[in-house]
Amino acid sequence: MTRFYSLAEHPCRHSHLLPASSNIGLPPQAAEAGGLPIVGIDRPTKKLLRWLTPLEETDKSLRVMSIVGPAGMGKTTLALELRKLLSCQTSMGHYYFQCNVMAQASRNADRNELLLRDILSQISDPAPARASDQPQPMTLELLVLCVSERLQDKRYVILIDDMYMRRESEWEKIKGAFPDNNIGSRILITTRFPSIAWLCCSDSGGLVHVMKPLNKVDSERLLLLKAFGSVDVCLPDNVKIFVDKILMRCEGVPLFITGMADWLKQQLQEQQHQQEEEEEDEEHKKIAIYSEEQVPEIPKQIEHALSSTFDDIPYELRSLSLYMSMFPYGYKFEKDRPIMRWLCEDLTDDWDEWRNVADKEEAERYFSQLVDRNVITLVAENCKSNPDEAEACQWHVNHFMQQFLASKSAETGFAFTSATGHGNKTRIPRRLALHHPDPCLPSLFETIDFSQTRSLAVSGAVSRIALDKFNLVVLDLEGWENLKDEDLLQVCRSKMFFLQYLSVRNTRVSKLPHEIKELCSLMMLDLRGTRIRQLPKQIVGLRSTLRALLLGSEGMINPIEPATTVPHDVQHLHMLSTLATIDLSEHPASFVEALGAMENLRVLAITWSFHQCTDGAYRKALLSSIKKWKWLKSLTIHCGLGCSMEFLGVLSDPPQNLEKFKVTAGRFATVPKWIRKFKFLSFVQITVCRPETGDLKILRHLLNLQCLVLGLDFIPREDIVIESVGFRELQRFSVDCPVPWLTFRTGAMRKLTYLQLKFCACPASSQTSVPSGIGSLQSLMEVALCYNVRYTNSTNVKVTVKAMREAVAEHDNQIDLFINGVQNYDVQAADEDTESAIRTQSGIDAGTEDDAQAIDVETGRTTTEIQSEIEIEAKAGSDA
Repeated sequence: MTRFYSLAEHPCRHSHLLPASSNIGLPPQAAEAGGLPIVGIDRPTKKLLRWLTPLEETDKSLRVMSIVGPAGMGKTTLALELRKLLSCQTSMGHYYFQCNVMAQASRNADRNELLLRDILSQISDPAPARASDQPQPMTLELLVLCVSERLQDKRYVILIDDMYMRRESEWEKIKGAFPDNNIGSRILITTRFPSIAWLCCSDSGGLVHVMKPLNKVDSERLLLLKAFGSVDVCLPDNVKIFVDKILMRCEGVPLFITGMADWLKQQLQEQQHQQEEEEEDEEHKKIAIYSEEQVPEIPKQIEHALSSTFDDIPYELRSLSLYMSMFPYGYKFEKDRPIMRWLCEDLTDDWDEWRNVADKEEAERYFSQLVDRNVITLVAENCKSNPDEAEACQWHVNHFMQQFLASKSAETGFAFTSATGHGNKTRIPRRLALHHPDPCLPSLFETIDFSQTRSLAVSGAVSRIALDKFNLVVLDLEGWENLKDEDLLQVCRSKMFFLQYLSVRNTRVSKLPHEIKELCSLMMLDLRGTRIRQLPKQIVGLRSTLRALLLGSEGMINPIEPATTVPHDVQHLHMLSTLATIDLSEHPASFVEALGAMENLRVLAITWSFHQCTDGAYRKALLSSIKKWKWLKSLTIHCGLGCSMEFLGVLSDPPQNLEKFKVTAGRFATVPKWIRKFKFLSFVQITVCRPETGDLKILRHLLNLQCLVLGLDFIPREDIVIESVGFRELQRFSVDCPVPWLTFRTGAMRKLTYLQLKFCACPASSQTSVPSGIGSLQSLMEVALCYNVRYTNSTNVKVTVKAMREAVAEHDNQIDLFINGVQNYDVQAADEDTESAIRTQSGIDAGTEDDAQAIDVETGRTTTEIQSEIEIEAKAGSDA
């Protein structure tokens, strides 16, 4: 909701709200300053304006920019600011716009017609005075023709806010309304959906700008401005802790920050009123309001915005959205966890229909839609604080969104949590999530009938759960500190005939009971991060039902403990589609070959030792099995350090449906030629040790490749050129090379948003042995540099870091730069020469405020009026 993104009040007006007991105060300049500060978009505005107003006078082609992001991220505010700056151009300026239009997209079935009518009404002559004189509604084709004719000979700027389409053909039908008349016209589009953003820019070579949460500095500035009226306030320690807690919950989302700031401002008003009525103890005043317990569950302002977002969610996604409330607050999860729970549980009124349509691919599509609607968000620290992992795989639900969904779930009876209660005697708790200790639990199990509860999730320090009271479909005990072997035995003996999902991940259980075979409907069993070191042979009794078996401790709480041993008959689990991570180092070659009988495998992760790499029988067995896994979609091989995996290069008939191929620690001489056969490959992690020009050619022509983790175990003798062709879908690129001598051509990796470079202290061969052409990566948003801090002063490290800092500063996008996991906030300092050039081209002299005011006079409005219009338009075109 972008109308909260600006500070609408004069800073000094809040001075009377500040606690008398604190040292908070406003500096004199704040009291004298006017205007409406806009936080967090100043830098991207300058950079995007540079793209919209190129310095080359000969470049007059139509430029289309899409601004994409979830609701509440400030898309409309940024677009309005760009439109305002483009509008502040005098008739003498090179880029004077004769048409300046803002249109609000609709969600109605006739949304395209409504959009074009809106635009046509703003670029046409005034309508007739009488309604009876209005022409009959025109068809879509006629509207496209009329809009195009009126814009054909005019330099125009059009802002389309909150663009929405159900299918690609909708854009094809209306894009003809916006002619490329080669006189410097501009189109700005805001949308919540990345697919729409890229579609609208696909033909024009346009720019897609992805809105990101505010960083820590800007988040604090926005909160202080809204709540206290100034960024220079001096907060007491107890208030600072309180503010930090608020900012942690808001996670950089402007909507949440401004909502909490308004609540905090209200608290200040109430405190001021109390101080005027009665005298209080000084110490008591410091802790009366600023206590963690007084942070509200969901301020009304935020709740209203989230309600609007929830109402916009299609019906088929409502249940999946509410299901996310069953995770504990702040919990980070991999995508497969909710997907597997969705698949195992009836989430629609028609069980058979759900089972038919919701295979894993369909569920992943639903997951992506929840991400687009900001129900599920990527954990930012997952890729920034861990420079060794380029595959971003952890997600979570924002604190406020989760509280909202939990409230909605309890209200509708969909699910009950520790925070919302456990239902009542008249309403059966169909789904129950217990993540916090509750002394009332024993009595609840005596008074409430849980026999109809379908799903149970328990974690944390919860105790005294009567598991025999349930007959479940989903039992998720991940992270339950008090889970014992006896409890797991009780689950197996309770004859939960309908149980399909069982997770004891990250618990202290040490034994999987033989009675596991009694769970005759079990489809998914997650034992990762436990103390279970051996699976009983009775697990083969689940051969007709078990689809997923997850083992190992990779990334779990005990990563150094020995692997879980599986029985030799595990290959008889012929229905398994997911098996991860199985340690093959303790099994004979015959066992590896026998795994080929598991023809239904879709996801497989194995560990492979150095000894097996050198043993011909093992190599032959693995090659034989890979050929038999015809439906395999994901293959991960964790190798011993220094393993040569070159034997895989002779694979003659690899599984054609492979989407993920990941080899860690192992080495290839060159990229295997058979990789080019994959039509669906989206993730590749591979290390090569002998450079060949054909390697990149193989990878760049993978049509669906989205993430590439490439290790180059050699020092390049010449620059490695990334051409403009290929890598059309690549979004994340990680390169591990002693000297990352990469050159990106214009138009290269058009969708790349994340670039990671790992390098070392090897001396560069020349001054030019540094990455170049970073400015050609038009969608780049994050750059991560990783090296051993012991080599900070080495020539190669210093030169590379300097070159990347300069490239980031000069880029058209606002790029976050991370060096060894720490963000550099000063890298985006404004380039005064560039800023001056832009302002001059816009008709604004950077020297005096009078000239800026003259521009406003040219448009017939004062600065204050322009800012007020921005507020009004932001309110009308709010994201939320």
